[in-house]
Amino acid sequence: MLEKLAGRLKWERTGNGIRVVIPVRFPFMAVLSGMGVISLPFCVVSIFDKLGGVTGPLPVATIWVGLILGVMQMMIFFTTKHVLTLSPAETTVQSRVLGIGVRKHTFATSRQRNLRFVPSEYGDWLFMSDVSRVEIDRDSKARKFAFGITEQEADALIEKMTAVYNFHKIEPR
Repeated sequence: MLEKLAGRLKWERTGNGIRVVIPVRFPFMAVLSGMGVISLPFCVVSIFDKLGGVTGPLPVATIWVGLILGVMQMMIFFTTKHVLTLSPAETTVQSRVLGIGVRKHTFATSRQRNLRFVPSEYGDWLFMSDVSRVEIDRDSKARKFAFGITEQEADALIEKMTAVYNFHKIEPR
């Protein structure tokens, strides 16, 4: 049974580890791009109409295609979650959209270092490349998850993660 951890995070104990569900918060510009998805079919019909005239049910179908695409994109923005399953042996980060697993990464917990919260430099509302997140180093690369997480949520998440496994801290050179 999932319990509230902090803010939007929910967690549960699994054997000798934990499972945490982290809703992804997309920046404003990404959500705004949904308007472009909705208007794209209208632009296509407009271009073809100027080229030679579009008649019949095509313009009406295009309106429905645009609306369906826009609704699908908004559903993706509001239902995307990361599910972190952590045990002393392995870590799994799974991305889920509409409750369906779309991407899953599993790796040895012992190969991870420097668990940290990285706040957004410009605020989480603008660019996806600068959204706040949790990072962990593995094989000299930063692995990112929990996009759009607040500092309070990150502190609670990191506290639960370090209770399961003490991640080594290696200072950068």
